[in-house]
Amino acid sequence: MKKVFLSTLFLISILKIHAQCEADHTVLLNDFNFVPSELVILPGESVAFINIQGNHDLNGGINSVTGESFENPVEFNLEPTIGSAEGVCMDTLVFDVPGVYNFDSSVNFDAQSGMSFTLTVDAFDLNDLLNSMENVFESTYAFQAFTPDYLTSAGPWTLFVPNEAAIDDIQAYMSLGQFDMLSIPDFPEIMQYHIAPGLFMAEDLADGMSLTSAQGQSLDITEVGGSFYVEDAQIVSTNFTAFNGVVHVIDRCLAPDSLPGANVMKVIEESPDHQIFEEAIIAANLNDDLSFQATIDDTYDGPGPWTVFAPTDNAFEVFAASLNMTVDEFIDSQYLYEIVTQHIVNGCVDNFNSPNEIDDDCNDGLSDAITTSSISAGAVATNLDGNPLQFIVLDNGTISVIGLNNTVNITVTDILTYNGVVHVVDAVLSTEIAPLEGTCGSWTLELQSNSNGWEGSFLYLEVNGVIIDDIILLSGNNTTYDFAVNAGDVVNVYYVYEGGDYQSYALFDGENQLVVQTSGTETNLPSSFYGITACKEPNTSETICGDITLAQYNDSGNGWPSSSLDVYRNGTLDYTVAMPIGYGPQITTISANFNDSFDFIVNSTNLFNPEELGYRVYDSEGALIVDQNSFVVAPQNATNIVFCESEQGFDISETKGREARLIKMVNILGREQKEHKKGSVLFYIYDNGNVDKKVIH
Repeated sequence: MKKVFLSTLFLISILKIHAQCEADHTVLLNDFNFVPSELVILPGESVAFINIQGNHDLNGGINSVTGESFENPVEFNLEPTIGSAEGVCMDTLVFDVPGVYNFDSSVNFDAQSGMSFTLTVDAFDLNDLLNSMENVFESTYAFQAFTPDYLTSAGPWTLFVPNEAAIDDIQAYMSLGQFDMLSIPDFPEIMQYHIAPGLFMAEDLADGMSLTSAQGQSLDITEVGGSFYVEDAQIVSTNFTAFNGVVHVIDRCLAPDSLPGANVMKVIEESPDHQIFEEAIIAANLNDDLSFQATIDDTYDGPGPWTVFAPTDNAFEVFAASLNMTVDEFIDSQYLYEIVTQHIVNGCVDNFNSPNEIDDDCNDGLSDAITTSSISAGAVATNLDGNPLQFIVLDNGTISVIGLNNTVNITVTDILTYNGVVHVVDAVLSTEIAPLEGTCGSWTLELQSNSNGWEGSFLYLEVNGVIIDDIILLSGNNTTYDFAVNAGDVVNVYYVYEGGDYQSYALFDGENQLVVQTSGTETNLPSSFYGITACKEPNTSETICGDITLAQYNDSGNGWPSSSLDVYRNGTLDYTVAMPIGYGPQITTISANFNDSFDFIVNSTNLFNPEELGYRVYDSEGALIVDQNSFVVAPQNATNIVFCESEQGFDISETKGREARLIKMVNILGREQKEHKKGSVLFYIYDNGNVDKKVIH
């Protein structure tokens, strides 16, 4: 009975102290114990600390045993107090910030005796809320990775969270995968733009309202047809609440102003003034490359960053008219790829006074795009066609670009994207477009395939604007079609794709000379050709010495894949002869003049077995002059071949086919060169001591 009475008195005394130290929870301190030693509460709840025995304090700063900080979310400390059986109220503390709090008593040897206390303030915060929501998994990952403090701090915060469809759309738009998106340099800023300080429930939003984002820029709220939008994103689900804020789900991702565009291709696609350039890039099969994010996706050494000089639609209309073509005819023409690639640079600015040729390393995806701040007068870049682009910088800041044939002006500068930069130019950079001509008589179209026929694809043959026939290779690997042309006739050959791949065709004139040739692959279609003129009048000039014959071979029957034999006449590219398929010999006839000097350059790229290729060159009398057809050795260049010289006191027959051996080619800086590059000046050094200077056009 006595024990019950004493217990009742103790309980009554504690209740009195608790009334004086009123709180949601109570923790008792006695000799070497907190009771309870662990406690879980909600944010905003209070805890009363009551000392019932001994001299103790509440230490939430430095661990009395280890000397290290407790690193509590918020530091709390209470002064030492001597307890009594009735209990002494040390104080009441309110815990608003979620997290784990650790305490001990630092008086004497309390802590060493194990007197410690752990308090967990457990809240259903925005982090918990996002984890519990459906259809926002990828956004949840991004918020947790880049803005974790907003999800767990007291706030309150309003989050506009894109759904999965919105994330899929932005990944496709940026040409990036899920984890590559997280590598965007501005990603933390982008995520902060989806957060507004303050609690804004759906009923708090109003048309015309403007919220300030955590990133600093405004978020404009509009109402359209009863639906609310934040910027251009519709709010599709609302009022998902947590203790520190609210989540609204949106159907598009938000982007702050002044961020770079997605990629150079997107900039062109979205420009109303560059629809023709967009169509040309797609027709040239360069759109995927210009969309690739080499500077963000570092898992693949892809193309870029890019510098694109983008002619306007008006510029292309003027250019097409100069070729006597419509824009559509130009898009389908043989000139398309060469013209488009004049305007694209994959890499960095080169200065020819530099000790090293920078351009050789500009396809590795590591070099910078060319912004106006990196351009100085006289700087030179190399475009995708291998031609130099030189820059002029005027005192007023205007920048002009010098191409092979003309100069254009940059009218809009530095449209930055995540894979390069776009500059708008006022004209098309042109090249030397040689007229396509052939002799009169019976012309022949030869269609080839990889033995499956053309699978529905065909050619339209047009003479003087009238469609003569449509030509198809139904099956097998080749077919021919003969037709007659007269002097002055204009021939167009239209390729129409209806299926299949690895299709090619060639057009030969009345003397069986190759006029045009084109081939397709899995990713590139054959070209169409426009404005082929018949007939080139026979040249009876005394300067003509006869025809030379070029024969190409492949030991495995694969033609010259990704390769060509480039024929230079007096330092100027005269023919680029491809061999789409077959064992050979594929015969090409070339007319030679007296004193013409020919170079036969093997242009082979990405070829697995170059030793399979071969070629031979015969003079007008059928004598073998060059033999580079070996079963075990890749063909080599043959240079400075003079088939017939006209010089006083010499017998032409005695000098025909004379060959001097080229030792090396050097540029104007004396550095050895391995290939011809348009626009360069090369010096040919021969074993007989002669040195020839040639400007490569």
